[in-house]
Amino acid sequence: MPKVLDNIITGAVADPKTYTVSVTWANGETTVNRFDHLVGKGVFAAVTDPSVFTQVRVGERGRSLEWPGEIDFCADALWFETHPSDAPQQPQRATDQSPQHAAPT
Repeated sequence: MPKVLDNIITGAVADPKTYTVSVTWANGETTVNRFDHLVGKGVFAAVTDPSVFTQVRVGERGRSLEWPGEIDFCADALWFETHPSDAPQQPQRATDQSPQHAAPT
């Protein structure tokens, strides 16, 4: 199970018809990450153009996917999106830590 910072991207191929990217990882696995829910919103408006979406590239040291316009996605986030069981467990918040006192009798 890869841990944070162990997830290295070695290749990426964008499909502008489905707004997905086939990501190849250093461990030999390939995943398909979806971006259709982001395309056209906020800073992702630029990647609506298929010619921009296909310009995806692997970031420095394989630690991200990048598009022109300083749009990038962390390799760990992409891995854990497709492998949620690998994601580090988040500490549980205590809902109420006030001491419980019995009512006087």
